[in-house]
Amino acid sequence: MLQQPPILTPEEIEAMQAAQYANSGQPQTVKIFGIMHIVLAVYGVGTSALGAFTALVGNPFFKFMPQKILPFTIFSYVMTLTLSVLLLIAGIKLLQKRRSGLAWSNCYAWISLAGKVITGILTFIYILPTTQEMMGTPAIPGATQSIMGTMMIVGTVIGIVIPCIYPILALILLNLKKTKEWFAVQPE
Repeated sequence: MLQQPPILTPEEIEAMQAAQYANSGQPQTVKIFGIMHIVLAVYGVGTSALGAFTALVGNPFFKFMPQKILPFTIFSYVMTLTLSVLLLIAGIKLLQKRRSGLAWSNCYAWISLAGKVITGILTFIYILPTTQEMMGTPAIPGATQSIMGTMMIVGTVIGIVIPCIYPILALILLNLKKTKEWFAVQPE
């Protein structure tokens, strides 16, 4: 006598269909962000290492840098290195199809955005006034100083807004419903 398979409840059928859909294929955004995370992490580690090397070995520019700017420079190196490490871990985990890759990626994105806010505040409090003070020499005419000051402010705003695009895209695209469903059935 043949045994009949057990009758499945509608909830069990729905769960099986969701699992089949989730395992049917990795969303391309996961793979793309995994690769991009690693590329940007390597770039960040490289620029941090180069910056630290020039700071330690000597860079003639640092001799002319006002002491007010030095903490900002150190903060920038530390932030870049921290974000690079987070990106590297997130990228590797995304490419390994690990659920924790989403958590690492979200952690990177939120810390990156918070860092941009802090950078913006520090720039407007310390960097711009110090730079404008350095430009306030009689050798530079007043109109030129005004134009340069405006260009510095616009450049600063653009330099803060543009780098926010990548972490915002990571937050949006990696947290789409279908992508999160795929992550839900992946190993930790």
